Amino acid sequence: MKLVFSLNGKKITAPSLKYKSKEDQLEIMRNWFYENYEDPVNACPYDGREGGYAYIYGGPYDAGEELQFQFEKYVKLNYIEELAGELQQDCWEWSGNSNNIDNWYDEDLYRAVISSDDPLNKFNENIRIIKSLKEGEYEQAHKEHLLNILFTNVITALETLYVELFIKSIDKKQYYIGSLISNGKTEFKVSKETLALPFKGEGVEKFKDEITKSIKEHLISASWHNTNQVLLRYKAAFGIKVQDNWPLSEIESAILTRNHLVHRGGKDKDGKMVTITDQVLDSLLFSAMTLARKLYDSLDEALQNKNDSEESEF
Repeated sequence: MKLVFSLNGKKITAPSLKYKSKEDQLEIMRNWFYENYEDPVNACPYDGREGGYAYIYGGPYDAGEELQFQFEKYVKLNYIEELAGELQQDCWEWSGNSNNIDNWYDEDLYRAVISSDDPLNKFNENIRIIKSLKEGEYEQAHKEHLLNILFTNVITALETLYVELFIKSIDKKQYYIGSLISNGKTEFKVSKETLALPFKGEGVEKFKDEITKSIKEHLISASWHNTNQVLLRYKAAFGIKVQDNWPLSEIESAILTRNHLVHRGGKDKDGKMVTITDQVLDSLLFSAMTLARKLYDSLDEALQNKNDSEESEF
């Protein structure tokens, strides 16, 4: 089967690449790479205990190795190395593109998320443990390393709250599933088996149950790293209200710092070392706890308002 790439809407076969300009070759390789790989921060769950991402979509991949394997027969090596260097400025280790893989999760993970009884309490317990570890006595080198780990763990705890609280709340009424579908940008896929259920004599409730499970599975596998996108998801399903005093910029800045710690060996894009002090960690803890509480309260208010409006109709 011939390899075919795309450039400005035109199809380009692999052998014809060698006759293209350097700029076109770089653009074709760049497009191909982003179609097949992505920064793990955008899709992969972070494992705080192991100190890295769980590459559930494949990986970690080295940009240079993948480009060379695909294009070395058609493109000069120094062009490949130039693009690989550019990509490595953004990320050292890449994940497979999450848009190309379906049903990555397993049933154990699905059950773990949907069975979380009290996500906020679980979050608060995680924060308590982080604070306790922070107050221990350590050698300076060990303390610096520990602060980096604890910093990333705060973000992980917050993202876990996002997804578990969402899944638990969307179960309260089928109305919220409908709101998410109609108001949100969720692009979940339903299996052929599920679509065929009504035509095989299965009842409407069975069909709804399978659709609901498909949506939950999609949500569990979705990215919860971007706080603004997370809140848009909550607005679409539940109609929560976000206030100006929510520490969103502080959390987004902390997520960027987490990315530097995880992807760049603790260095920012300018090559400067990122330093996590007790004060920096304390500031993140305060912002994370504040956002968690405000999200929970806003969601609780939205759910209560929905209940009240339904009761007033009778």
